[in-house]
Amino acid sequence: MLVLVLLVSGCTQPAATPPASAHVSTATPAPTDMTTTTMAAGGKKLVTFTEADNGKTGTIAQNSAFAIQLAENPTTGYQWNATLSPGLVLQSTDYRMNEAAPGMVGVGGTRTWIIIAKDLGAQKFSASYRRSWEPVTGNETAYNVNINVVKI
Repeated sequence: MLVLVLLVSGCTQPAATPPASAHVSTATPAPTDMTTTTMAAGGKKLVTFTEADNGKTGTIAQNSAFAIQLAENPTTGYQWNATLSPGLVLQSTDYRMNEAAPGMVGVGGTRTWIIIAKDLGAQKFSASYRRSWEPVTGNETAYNVNINVVKI
């Protein structure tokens, strides 16, 4: 488990990490046609994009938070390498391993990004699923969501 933690922390790009209490948005997201799930504290609803939303467009209110959740298995070396357009701000990122029997290795999990929609207009979240040490070939699994940030 220690090796997994070191591997995961060594292969990700550092991001501005807010205090633990900032991981859940208190902003009310705008209506969207995307998946909405309830996030922990206070039962607040947060617009959440999943693998099913790849290539789609969602509408988010300016200064509201939204989440993106994708399956990931860093034990294989594969991780999502995400890029956000300048009008989106990464609030936090988290990886949670799926439940597994004690001692089981190679278990995947879910990567979650919490993002703030800062600037109005067309924004984009893009990610490629690859091993950081391998050259980019163009055949990597890609994930893209277009975000239309609107004033409410």
